[in-house]
Amino acid sequence: MDEALPVSMIACLESLGRRLLDVTREHRDGALAELEQGVLEAVRAALPELLREVVVAASSSIALGQAGLMPSCPECGERTGAQSWRLRTVLTVCGKISFERPWYVCSQCGHNWSPTDQSLALESRARISPGMLEWLIHLGASGASFVDAASVLHQLTGLSVSPETVRLRTEQRGELLEEQQQLAIAQVVKAQESAEPLDRAPGVLVVETDGVQVRYLDGWHEVKLGLVAGHVEGETLAPTYIAARESAEQFGPRLLAEAARRGALEVLSWQGPITGPGVAVLPEVVVLGDGAHWIWNLAEDHFGHRTEIVDFYHASEHLWDVAKALHGEGTAGARTWADQQIGGLLKEGVKPVLQALARATAPTSEAAEVLRRETNYFRSNAARMDYPTFRARGLPIGSGAIESAAKHLVQQRLKRPGARWSEPGAQYVLAVRSRIVSRRPLAA
Repeated sequence: MDEALPVSMIACLESLGRRLLDVTREHRDGALAELEQGVLEAVRAALPELLREVVVAASSSIALGQAGLMPSCPECGERTGAQSWRLRTVLTVCGKISFERPWYVCSQCGHNWSPTDQSLALESRARISPGMLEWLIHLGASGASFVDAASVLHQLTGLSVSPETVRLRTEQRGELLEEQQQLAIAQVVKAQESAEPLDRAPGVLVVETDGVQVRYLDGWHEVKLGLVAGHVEGETLAPTYIAARESAEQFGPRLLAEAARRGALEVLSWQGPITGPGVAVLPEVVVLGDGAHWIWNLAEDHFGHRTEIVDFYHASEHLWDVAKALHGEGTAGARTWADQQIGGLLKEGVKPVLQALARATAPTSEAAEVLRRETNYFRSNAARMDYPTFRARGLPIGSGAIESAAKHLVQQRLKRPGARWSEPGAQYVLAVRSRIVSRRPLAA
């Protein structure tokens, strides 16, 4: 048999119906914009009371308190009656609600509590609901600024919070996420296995990393950014991200911890004698970078079974530097020379490029220095530029994904005009933003 609607809930719904009827009367033959705004305002006004009625009806502890029943103290088990009824006010995604719930003080051990708060999963003294908190954190890390986040919330929901509240809640969650990440890093370094449940990347595991300059209170500093993803049939899939202002030595374990979570340290098999300790066979990790030494040093320190690849676009830029030095910037000769070498690099690898560099004659001492520097660059990265083999294996040769992430993860939030960050504040926002962009839960 269907349960009858509570009278108080029916009253709320009838009140909403009357408001909607008023909208039809006030905007007879009105434009859609007028009608949708009227309905939106009516529903917004009704939501807090509707939620309050649902909270009261769904909370068994309120009914038990009204019946005078005596629950057991969660600390000592002593049964006790309600000492009083206390008002609780919470800002929720439906608006601000207030409701009375029973309050208990144990006569045996002195513990005080409200079972209603426990069943609603409301922390002591919390004035914001978990749902609203997630909205604030998401907007605080995703918006252009904390001021904009508060403004967007008000525009879309009619709910008002201060920009300072958005900042505080965002940074508090970011601090918790950063603490969790530091614990995971320490565990991965110690145990050489993932500290979290595996979220295996599809196909070939790809690791990319780069750096982005961000302005802090004490000047500009590099934020290092890492991406871990799968690569299947020429497509980068399911990327996740990390970011931090720290040295390469500090960033390496952070990147390893995320790669381990995506399967980099998962043992596929064991090689060696049956009676011996054996050697663990791990998945291959493809490390893509722009050629910076710190990237390859990081890869060597943390990824044993790996293939290192210099981003083809960056390699092409180096060839353009040589072309401009030899033939002049913007000249047809420079364009012809660069096109020939870039095509050769893609189809045959670094060998024809080194041959062309050896044949080249520098017109000036400055051009000679460019020629010397770039020859060393291509010679030292020759194995990382075996693009014909990489392409034949279906491996990625471009790090466009990390370049894009540098913009939408770091720059769009932290590099706003006039923005200057404290080191912890920036890191906490990066911790939240990395989770959002990675499509991972924000729950700490």
